[in-house]
Amino acid sequence: MGFEHMMTPVVQIRNSIRSRAKQLRTFKVLLEELPAEYGDLLLHTEIRWLSRGRIVLPFLSLLSEIKEFMQSRGEDAALLEDTAWTLDLAFLTDITGKRNSLNWELQGKDGAERQRFCM
Repeated sequence: MGFEHMMTPVVQIRNSIRSRAKQLRTFKVLLEELPAEYGDLLLHTEIRWLSRGRIVLPFLSLLSEIKEFMQSRGEDAALLEDTAWTLDLAFLTDITGKRNSLNWELQGKDGAERQRFCM
C-alpha cells in the first residue's frame, strides 16, 4: 500500500497555508478561536518516516479547522470530506506513530531523552 495519495495532498495543503505570512497568521488566529489541540502546522522536511509521523498527526487533529480555513478562502476542500481518504490518513497516522514509538524505544535511554527533547 502506497501512502503518496495521502502525503501529497497533506504536504500541498500544509505548504499552501504556510506559504504566505498573512495566511499563516489568519490560520493561527482561527486555531486560537477554536478549541484546537495544536496551535500550528509543523514545518515539513524531506519526507522520512519520523517526519511523516510528526506531520500527519497534527494535520489529522486539525482536519476540521483546516477544512474550515480552506472553505473560508474559497478553496476546494472536497478531499478532506472524503471518508475513505480520511480513514487512510488515520491509518497512516497510526502506523507512523507506532513506528516512531518503537524507534525511540529501541534506541534505549538516550533515545527516550532525545524524544522528550524533540517533542
